[in-house]
Amino acid sequence: MLTLAGFSKQYLYGASLFGGVDATFRDGEIVALTGGAGSGKTSFLKAVAGASDAEGRVLLDGQKIERKTDKVIMVFDDGAVFGMKTVFDNLAYPLKLRGVPAAEAAAAVVAAAEEMGIGACLNMRARRLDAADRRRMSLARLLVRPARLCLVDEPTKGLEKEDAEEVFRDFASAARRLAAGGATVIYSTSSREEAMAASDRIGVLVRGELKQLGSVAEMRKSPESVWAAEFVEPCYNVAKATLSCENGHMKLVFGENDEMCADALKGRVAAGYIGREVLVGWFPEDTAKEEPDCERMAKTAYAVGDKFGFVLRTEDGFSQRSDMKGERVCIRPDIERATLFDSTNEFSIMLPEGAAEEGE
Repeated sequence: MLTLAGFSKQYLYGASLFGGVDATFRDGEIVALTGGAGSGKTSFLKAVAGASDAEGRVLLDGQKIERKTDKVIMVFDDGAVFGMKTVFDNLAYPLKLRGVPAAEAAAAVVAAAEEMGIGACLNMRARRLDAADRRRMSLARLLVRPARLCLVDEPTKGLEKEDAEEVFRDFASAARRLAAGGATVIYSTSSREEAMAASDRIGVLVRGELKQLGSVAEMRKSPESVWAAEFVEPCYNVAKATLSCENGHMKLVFGENDEMCADALKGRVAAGYIGREVLVGWFPEDTAKEEPDCERMAKTAYAVGDKFGFVLRTEDGFSQRSDMKGERVCIRPDIERATLFDSTNEFSIMLPEGAAEEGE
């Protein structure tokens, strides 16, 4: 089990990443770190692996991770390839360093290469491989020796779409086998599809801040930030409103003559937000049911079909899920299923179930 306590990274020029993460990664679990360029994915993995310094505690099975420990394997996005060496020699190198007998090392290399689909390339020089097979060779390093923690940075970075899909399928299969053997696997990706395809949980990173770590179902039920909600559903709706309470009744004021009763949120919102602007978020399927001529309806600009029906979208970016194409979209939520966020930092201000604050 991997445990992070107060985990952060401080740079000499003053930048600080991750903000003191407390998290546990279970044995046999696959976790995806997702975010755009500069979000901190590579820095996170390197700091966990001990390849760069970090604040706080990073414990593997209760022990501090030492540099170059055999318990950890990290595959970097650059592949760290010895171009003039053969594929066999590239894969055998870490085993040779550890004094593994030649016959045992050869068997491990052949098995890893076959599993990653490059068994026929073992005698080729690495520099002659195409980009996809070079990446497969790098990923095969996960399989040549056992480890408790496997860290993979961008398994398909730089590959064309078709190659990326094939390589990711090979990686995902290998990751599941490693997890089945008890290893913890953490991989980074900028692809939403890759993050959701192979992971048990997902960590959403934005500008060096972990916005949420959880399963897709957890993020959908209780998004901890607008960023996490938008990862789960790119068509997530967000609108500004003022939260107020008059005569014991809560309401959301979206604009002049546009108020919604918000009594369903009583006892579910953190203290200190009455009278303040908040962000109201909801998924397309959680849109209010209004009459077609209601002022809270807007004209559909376009509709996108999928296996569940259609997502109708307005010019202003509001979305509603529907069984059929429609000409109008409701631009307000079913208040019972809405989430309120701080308008400054975009983190959820909803209380955990069982707690009670604002409006009680």
